[in-house]
Amino acid sequence: ANFELHYAIRTRDRGAYWQQLVERYGGHRIKIYCDAEGDAIPLARLLGTQPLGTHLYVCGPSGMIDGVLKAGLNAGWPEQNLHSERFLSSLPGKPFAIELLRSGKTVKVGHHESMLEAIEAAGVDAPFLCRGGACGQCETGVVTCDGKLLHHDVYLTSEEKASGRKVMICVSRFEGNTLHLDL
Repeated sequence: ANFELHYAIRTRDRGAYWQQLVERYGGHRIKIYCDAEGDAIPLARLLGTQPLGTHLYVCGPSGMIDGVLKAGLNAGWPEQNLHSERFLSSLPGKPFAIELLRSGKTVKVGHHESMLEAIEAAGVDAPFLCRGGACGQCETGVVTCDGKLLHHDVYLTSEEKASGRKVMICVSRFEGNTLHLDL
């Protein structure tokens, strides 16, 4: 597929896989911008020179993602061509237990552990991809919830969160007595 990757890193020694990407795909496709060297992604130029139908994908810190998406909209890009993925980590909280109905296991979730991590440690294969609450792969059905789901994802809609029927097990938490999941 025809693509370009514009990759902003703080320093070259802390940029993940940038050398391997350049080696594999070449400098004509992989552009590296290093903060320590005074480089910045020329966002206005890039957004203004792409052919119609181009899609933009951005991930990174929330402020950067928000800025790139806003710049895309301001440059006239259709919203359906702007894509983002936010990498979040699970927030600490009170330990709790979950019942996995299909697996027949009770799993204790520690205060610095995600439901997904605890489920994996218990030997249950659960779906996941980003581990950040953004991709939707770990969406799990809630069978019963005697308590409060603490949704920390950016994937579920407000209505889905309010329904209490779904949870993103990679980042969300629970406070209460009973949480039964369809796993």
